[in-house]
Amino acid sequence: MRVLLLTSLYPPHHYGGYELSCRDVVDRWRNAGHEVTVLTSSLRIDGVADDPHEVGVRRELTISFKDHDLVAGPWLRRVADERANQRALASALADTAPDVVSIWQMGAMSLGLLTTVARTGLPLVYVICDDWLTYGADVDPWMRMFDGRLRLGRAVERATGVPATLPDIGRSGTFCFASAVTRERAERLSRWTYPDATVTFLGVDRASFPAVESRPSWQWRLVHVGRLDARKGIETSVRALGHLPVTATLDIVGRGDESYKRRLAEVAASLGVADRVRFSAADRSEVAALYRRADVALFPTEWEEPFGLVPLEAMASGTPVVATGTGGSAEFLVDEGNCLLVPPGDAVALAAAVTRLAGDAGLRDRLVSNGIATAGQLDVDQLSDTLEAWHLGAADRFAGGRPADRHLGSLLA
Repeated sequence: MRVLLLTSLYPPHHYGGYELSCRDVVDRWRNAGHEVTVLTSSLRIDGVADDPHEVGVRRELTISFKDHDLVAGPWLRRVADERANQRALASALADTAPDVVSIWQMGAMSLGLLTTVARTGLPLVYVICDDWLTYGADVDPWMRMFDGRLRLGRAVERATGVPATLPDIGRSGTFCFASAVTRERAERLSRWTYPDATVTFLGVDRASFPAVESRPSWQWRLVHVGRLDARKGIETSVRALGHLPVTATLDIVGRGDESYKRRLAEVAASLGVADRVRFSAADRSEVAALYRRADVALFPTEWEEPFGLVPLEAMASGTPVVATGTGGSAEFLVDEGNCLLVPPGDAVALAAAVTRLAGDAGLRDRLVSNGIATAGQLDVDQLSDTLEAWHLGAADRFAGGRPADRHLGSLLA
């Protein structure tokens, strides 16, 4: 099949697992013989180089996001951006003649692009791995001017030649949600309903996160991987360090908000643990080695995660996990089974869980074994195959029937 894929960011320029999962799927589809063209934003991440061998990726769209903040220019600038984005989409549609349009992350993007692709009549498949359906229309600087003002939007569209109204997005295509909780939130909090929807779950690339054959003795090495974002509970990890032996260290690995990074450094200094906290940013190949060297991976997120790839990456690497199990991660994290769960924001409980792991090799072995099994059930090959089936089905208007919905078996079987 020929696929045109729309998304906000695409590696090597990315902030988290959503974008990496997208590339993982694209790579597998291309290896299976499908023609995939990615249309994404022109945003570049500081310190990240372009891929000189990149093919099939058109970085042409303007995004309303810069330096970890939403941006909106004056009226004429917005019109110009919308027109440029519509030209980029029209060119991509003409060049690729897709059988299906695959729509991923659209937060801070021009949602008028969805108006246009819906009007083409092409089959649309949405791969929803965060909550942009609930907030996207509110942060689109163009569309929000006409929200609830249908007549004005139609008049502006006639005058400017660019969409100023949204379609019924929920009925415009097939929706593949990353988790049941992400689907539930979209149904409860967004302005649309989703009659054609399924849950496909995300998956870890196990080839990128091989498990170590045998782990060294416990050395109090903690690792926290993920975007620098206050919702991720990183400050709780830093505060937990103050309740652990002086030999304990914490590697914080990820890019993101520099002001939050400074806040974390200040907290570490105030607790007298600054020399035991290390900040770094790493490619996925480098992160895998950090997991394998760590004694425990921390995932103390304090918000309703849409899914949560970090604990799966650690599990695939054979590293025990201590987590909070919020949001979609609760659908595969099992306390005392494949991880230890602690309350969000509780540094004392987090430190106690790490201390318990340090003193119980049998517990560590059980968590590692069950974690590897969990990663085996939730791997990116299965994700790619599942999404491929839904896209092929949509491209054929489901003439051969719909793919079976995916259900998680016993994660500890």
